Amino acid sequence: DEVDPYQGTIVLATVKGDVHDIGKNIVGVVLGCNNFRVIDLGVMTPCEKILRTAIEKNADIIGLSGLITPSLDEMIHVAKEMERLGMSTPLLIGGATTSRTH
Repeated sequence: DEVDPYQGTIVLATVKGDVHDIGKNIVGVVLGCNNFRVIDLGVMTPCEKILRTAIEKNADIIGLSGLITPSLDEMIHVAKEMERLGMSTPLLIGGATTSRTH
């Protein structure tokens, strides 16, 4: 049996409609330095690609990023798709327009 050297796997993406990725990149570096396997899907990432990658890579966490207000709607869309698919992977969201409410 091969032992996984990582603490876990996280899929990170800036959601479709947004190109801002400084915060996502910082989170990715911090997680990488803390022994997480980081799969960074970049910017303008469609929901389907995020969820497909999370399933294929057996992600422990999905992290979504976005700076502009419309990004929140796309994050909500991703969360609803996860619910529809019966996914229980924890979802981490972040960006300038997010708050505790989200």
